[in-house]
Amino acid sequence: MLRHRQVPVLLFPSEQEHTWSIYNIFDDEFSNLKLSLLYDKRFSGASEGWLLVSNKDYTVTLYRPSFISEGGISDANASINLPCLFPPEDAFDINDSPPEGFDLEEFQDIVEGYSHVIKALITGDPLINPNDSTIIVSYGEKHELACIRYGKDTTWRKIEGEHRGIQDMVYYMNQFYAVDFVGSLVSFDPCYGTIKLIAPPIEEVYHATIWRYLVESCGELLLVKRYISLLEGVRPRVTRKFRVFKFDFSSARWIEVKSLGDVALFVGDNSGISVLASNFNGCQANCIYFTHDFCGLRTETDRSCDIGVYSLESKSSKLFYDIDSSVSHRIYKRPPIWIVPLPRAY
Repeated sequence: MLRHRQVPVLLFPSEQEHTWSIYNIFDDEFSNLKLSLLYDKRFSGASEGWLLVSNKDYTVTLYRPSFISEGGISDANASINLPCLFPPEDAFDINDSPPEGFDLEEFQDIVEGYSHVIKALITGDPLINPNDSTIIVSYGEKHELACIRYGKDTTWRKIEGEHRGIQDMVYYMNQFYAVDFVGSLVSFDPCYGTIKLIAPPIEEVYHATIWRYLVESCGELLLVKRYISLLEGVRPRVTRKFRVFKFDFSSARWIEVKSLGDVALFVGDNSGISVLASNFNGCQANCIYFTHDFCGLRTETDRSCDIGVYSLESKSSKLFYDIDSSVSHRIYKRPPIWIVPLPRAY
């Protein structure tokens, strides 16, 4: 079974201030949103139709735009305010100079808490089934795990254990999994706040910065490894290639996948998305659609955003949209993010 029945669209900062656009990559069309989507803040995650924002006071807000509302939910924008998420003990002061490797805008986002949440995962719908909805985040300088059960908890709970540096999380077969910076696969329990090792990292022979994503696809647990080159200058980056692995639970090891078949994956700050490409005109099978994630770091090109589609067959990538220079500075600060709408949304 695939995780999503609808193909995602890209939520993209538009040319007008305080507005976002929906970009359908297959039709190459924009649709301006007549909504207030907190343009001045980075979306720290997208999961189950919700966008997550980390606020200046380290509280967290969930937003559900009206264009993806489902039956039983109002057509108006929905929002949910969550409590303060473990502020850093040694926070920077706004008057401090940026550390080496950070530019001023990125440093201000960190100081003001907008980059406190790195990644988010939501299970269940907090409006329809509040008692069955859990919000998981990777947060802070050490990329630790925390969770809150929306209908049951009044404060965040830390997931305690030796594993830090969490890059992504997934809910698979009624179990929570996460992958860290070195590639260890762990499982964790939000009810008890515990975490345990499932599999050690895959031995790596490539010298590159690697960002990892966990995606459920066709009943398999996939690990998507994105190889990023950091170039000269102020933290520029460009994606060089991807590798995909599936986890074999019987042997507790990762097996490389050379082809995705008819599947297309979508990765970025959002929770990983898997769709059947043949169900959508223009969607390329055996490909990975990627967008810039975790703070809009500068890139090798003047487009200021590391986005594109990578073919596992040809082992090459290309841009799916030429970014207008007039909005490049907005993209740099507020990167695009994948989100899954309902069929009536476009």
